Amino acid sequence: MAGRELISVAAAASLRDGMEEIARNYEAQTKEHVELTFGSSGQLMAQIKAGAPIDAFVSAAEAQVKELAKAGLVDQQSRKVIAGNELVVIVPAKSSEDITSFEDLAKAKKVAIGEPGSVPAGTYAQQVLRKLSLSEKMKNHIVYGTNVRQVLDYVRRGEVSAGIVYATDAKEAGEEVTVVAKAEPSWHEPIVYPSVIVTRSDKRDAAKRFLEYLAGDQAQRVLKAKGFAPALAPTSAPAPAPASKSQGTKGT
Repeated sequence: MAGRELISVAAAASLRDGMEEIARNYEAQTKEHVELTFGSSGQLMAQIKAGAPIDAFVSAAEAQVKELAKAGLVDQQSRKVIAGNELVVIVPAKSSEDITSFEDLAKAKKVAIGEPGSVPAGTYAQQVLRKLSLSEKMKNHIVYGTNVRQVLDYVRRGEVSAGIVYATDAKEAGEEVTVVAKAEPSWHEPIVYPSVIVTRSDKRDAAKRFLEYLAGDQAQRVLKAKGFAPALAPTSAPAPAPASKSQGTKGT
């Protein structure tokens, strides 16, 4: 990586496909390399708290960003919402159970959701279940995933009757799963993806350039193609110029 800027970006697991494509495009245009780490937003938050060498963080919820900002670990002034999403119920493509709504989950054998304590998709799912008075009815047959992609895999493999995931995850799975219901936005907190710069980063200028690109038209087109809702206030940012030779590099 000698001769080019390298930044480390931690992003919510649900962003994997879009972020990988965006990072490839960004590197091709700027010659700056983006090293991506994926996981649940709670897991990534914990890594930042523990001092992991991360330059920028893209969460699937506001809560993790607010907690890190309160601790002075991220720069709230750098915050940009880069996308939104929707919550859906999916079932295996060859499901034999009669599940066509959120209410039907109460009679399902097993339902997978993300772990609410660390997975925003699980937090949103829990809010929906409470809103619909389903939590008590389902408490003995919920299976928790460590991130939303694990929930998707449980459904893909037919290990559970249904799962609650983002619309983008269902889109990525294609014909392996079937979407049977969509949550009303009023049933849960708004699903947004805020991005921020980690304050201890020594690559803050490079991280800022990438976050500006992420909120700009080129990256937004990629995210839209992956099924994400537009950012609340999308910006039109030109491709950033490559870093000057005087700036340092950071090993993997």
